Amino acid sequence: MPARVKRVAAMVVVGVLAVGGCSSDKDTDTSEVKQSASPVPSRALVVWADGMCESTDGFETLKKESAEGIKDVTDPPEDAIMPIDMETQSYLSSTSSSLDTVAQGLDSVRKTGITAADRLHDQLAKDVAKAAAEADELSDTMTLYSLSEKEQIDRAEHLARLVEALKMPKPALPAVVAKEPRLKAAHGLAPRCAPPAKPSPSAPEPASPSPASAGPLPKAKDGRDTGACKDGDCEILVTKPVDFVVGDWNPHVTVKDSTVTITHSGSSGFVSTMSFGDGGGGAFSTAGGKETTVDAIAVNKDGAVLKFSTK
Repeated sequence: MPARVKRVAAMVVVGVLAVGGCSSDKDTDTSEVKQSASPVPSRALVVWADGMCESTDGFETLKKESAEGIKDVTDPPEDAIMPIDMETQSYLSSTSSSLDTVAQGLDSVRKTGITAADRLHDQLAKDVAKAAAEADELSDTMTLYSLSEKEQIDRAEHLARLVEALKMPKPALPAVVAKEPRLKAAHGLAPRCAPPAKPSPSAPEPASPSPASAGPLPKAKDGRDTGACKDGDCEILVTKPVDFVVGDWNPHVTVKDSTVTITHSGSSGFVSTMSFGDGGGGAFSTAGGKETTVDAIAVNKDGAVLKFSTK
């Protein structure tokens, strides 16, 4: 008697469609699905990645704006509109406010239980919080207005050096994410995380001869040949909805708005859905069977280069 299949409604969390599913087939129930081996991230990891991306971006923006702002204080242009004392006070106030914003953002990020990730967060949060506290004192309005112009400039220069001395702890976020599959998948799904850098101009040409259809996507080893996936291992270019066979699975793949969505079904009747962006991925397997993973080599509005591996 053929197995009855229940399609799974994917749960949307921070732009994430999480893997899940069940079947009425006695040989394939939720207890037999090896979800623990899948790199599909939890909601908490996606929230962590989203918060860290926002905070690290804010950190880099802070350093850039501080370096530019102090120049208007120490070497103002000839056509400067604001008096030097107002420019100095503005720099102190805006830089202190930016530090507070980054510090608050980091303070809202919770632990992951992943050593490298938590170490990065904790050290950055500690360094920024310390700088923010000192910046608050340097920019204190009640004290600032009683100082001479030179004393105000001295404070601004002190704060600029303080911000310049702030360094991103090592390993930084990209390196931490790259070494942990779950974080890599979470990073690919988090709304505020920018996708990994695209290949340089010297990288291989796009797989399709038509730049309009493939855009800057790198070349896929197997091109558009989905037949190469039958043995469970392939690297293909997907630019339109497609159904094919990967080992024991029959995935239906679509790419829309720079997001890959895969609905996959196994020979035993298990059906599930996953969704991810550039750098993301997931895995599907059943008890006693092989595990198939999919990694997004690159994803954009035109399509995706996906790598499937089975072991």
